[in-house]
Amino acid sequence: MAGPCEIDLHIHSTYSDGLLSPKAIVDYAHNCGLRAIALTDHDEVSGYFEACEAAQPHGLEIIPGIEISSMYHDSETHILGYLFDPHNENLLYVTERFRIHRVERAKEIVARLRHMGMPISFDVVRMRAGHGALGRPHIADIMVEEGYVFSFQEAFQKYLGEHKPGYVPKMKLSVEDAISLIHNAGGLAFVAHPGINTDTSNIHSLIEMGLDGIETMHPKHSPFLVESFQELVRKHNLLETGGSDCHGARRGEMMLGTLPVPYRFLAEMKSQQSMRDVTVRLGQQTPS
Repeated sequence: MAGPCEIDLHIHSTYSDGLLSPKAIVDYAHNCGLRAIALTDHDEVSGYFEACEAAQPHGLEIIPGIEISSMYHDSETHILGYLFDPHNENLLYVTERFRIHRVERAKEIVARLRHMGMPISFDVVRMRAGHGALGRPHIADIMVEEGYVFSFQEAFQKYLGEHKPGYVPKMKLSVEDAISLIHNAGGLAFVAHPGINTDTSNIHSLIEMGLDGIETMHPKHSPFLVESFQELVRKHNLLETGGSDCHGARRGEMMLGTLPVPYRFLAEMKSQQSMRDVTVRLGQQTPS
């Protein structure tokens, strides 16, 4: 029988497309009795610092995290990064590139909707996003409020989803570049929710690129998929991660802390990272 949830390593805040601020997430996680969490905002790490400050009174462990938008051939394949240096200059340069692109993308989506008779103000979209990364969810919320659609889901199904008239592709890195970006910042790279949109046969290629692990536990993974991915982990000596992929309660239940993800996953990540750090330091030593 699965045990209680001890950690949640896949959470989105208002710094990307989540509904809750990092502080609200920290407070909720503390009330759930979690030991550690990771904010894995899309292409953004700024929420980590706010979460760390909010967690100090609770003693909740905050892990640096990110979910990078990337592609493998023609397949969208997101990469989760953990335990990297959140001050890494190259990582911050890339996240700033993503931020600028998201603004331009949102402007183009708003322009397309205007041509379809839905004159949404870009300034209103920007205010809705606050300090977070502008995204389609912010636009969808305003479409509902303005009465252009009846629901958030309808906004995506009719206008904002892929191949729909208001869709604009977003910036993506190659999977190789995403993994390298995380590794060069001292972190570990995992393929996100492979049961949703990743061809399982591609995982073997990702492993050859240096993938450190697989997100085995996810709300949309069936027990069969969880076991299948865990078998891959054992076969290739990989790490595991898991989390609720919580975006707030926009689509119903508040998922944060609802999966039985064990602290063991995080402990094994830290152990592997420590061994890697030792190897790097030894390799940098000048022979006598």
